[in-house]
This record gives sequence, structure tokens and C-alpha cells, in this order.
Amino acid sequence: MLIDPFVVIAQIINFLILVALLKRFLYKPITQAMEMRSQRIERQLATAASKEKDAEAEKELYLQKQQGLEAQKQAWLEQAKQEVAQEKATLIKQAQTEVEQVRSQWYKTLEQDQDKFTHELRDRLTQQVAITTRKALSDLANANLETQIIDTFIDRLCNLDQLPKATISTTSVSNPNHIITIRSSFTIPEAKKESLIAVIREQIAANAEVQFEIVRDLICGIELRERDYKISWNLAHYLTDLEVATAKILAENNNHLTTDNC
Repeated sequence: MLIDPFVVIAQIINFLILVALLKRFLYKPITQAMEMRSQRIERQLATAASKEKDAEAEKELYLQKQQGLEAQKQAWLEQAKQEVAQEKATLIKQAQTEVEQVRSQWYKTLEQDQDKFTHELRDRLTQQVAITTRKALSDLANANLETQIIDTFIDRLCNLDQLPKATISTTSVSNPNHIITIRSSFTIPEAKKESLIAVIREQIAANAEVQFEIVRDLICGIELRERDYKISWNLAHYLTDLEVATAKILAENNNHLTTDNC
């Protein structure tokens, strides 16, 4: 087989032209496209790495914020517990104060009721004893009790010591009219009034002006009053021991009642 040099050379030239054309229009664009794609991939990888780094930073920031919120939550819970404990203590103290006030008021009311009951009982006992004594003395002496009281009082005025006389006499300076008041729990008969006036002027002051008043609180009693000085006789003197004993019994009962209530 004969080889034509011209054909060989032409084929070589054609091959070189084909290579040049392929390189120019095929290989180079493909290479450029691959380079561009490689660069784009690198940029995307860099972007992804940057985003991953940002995400890590964001995650770290989130964890820090979460820890801060947890710490703040614990602080709020602790503060809330302290406020609740303080409010509880305040309410307990307020309740104790109110209970103490109620208890104090209750004791005060109880004491007032006791005093009221004591006074009422004393008055009733005094009145009953006075009535009983009046009847007993009247039956035993066969005379009116008021008359006995007046006579006893007149006898007492007749036997005054010098000190009461001097004390009453000195009041004439501040009482120029020398007004003397006879107070009694009953009406004094006129005859007894004259006897009283006579003994007063004889024993105390000759110029004494005597006035008579009825005072029910004396309870079967009579008294002479010259301003702040007085001479008296009534059943209250004899009922003092009874009143003290009654008050003692009531006090003991009240103590037992208070102990039971406590």
C-alpha cells in the first residue's frame, strides 16, 4: 500500500485543526464551566461554613440567654418565695394582733360584765339585807327602824369627839351661813327633825341652818354633811364585809372561768 505524503500531511493538519477547534469551542468552555462550578461550590461551601459558624455562635448565644433566663427565673422564684414568706409573716402577725385585740376586748367585756354583775348583786344583796334587817330589827325592838336609826344618830352626835367638832367649826369660814345638810334614805318625822336641829345647834353650831334631803342610795342610813366633811350611819358600813366576801367569791369564779376558757 502506497502512502501519500500529501494525504498524511493533510490529515495531520486536519487533526490539528480539529484539536484546535475542540480546544477552542469544546474543551475550553467545559474547563471554564468546570472551574466556575468548582468556584461556585467552593463559595457555597464557604457560605455554608460561615452559616454553620454563625449558627454555632447563635447557638452559643441562645445557650447563654437560656442560662441567663434560668438564673433570672431562679432569682424570681427566690424573690417570690421571700415575698410570700414575708406576706405570710405579716398576715400571721396581723392575725395574731387581731386575735389579741379580740381577746383583750373579750376580757374587758368580761371584766365589765363581772363588775356590772358584782354591783347588781351587791345592790340586790344590800337591798335584801336591808329589808330583812329592817323587818328583823322592827320585830325584835318592837319599834320602827327609821326611828331607831335617828335615835342612834342623835346619840352619836351627842357623843362627838372634839376633833369632828373642831373640823366642822372651821368650815364656817368658807360657809358663813353654816348650812348643814341631813341626808337620809327615808322621810324623817317633824318631831325627829326638831330633835336633830336641837342637837346640831347644841353640839356643833348654834347658828347652823339645817336642811333635809332624801337620798335612796344610803340604804337605811342617815348622814350629816358639812361641805366635804360628813358624819354618817347606815347599813353599808355593816355590809362592807359581805361585799368584800362576795367580790372575792366572784373573782375566784371569774379566775376559774378564765382558766377554763383558756
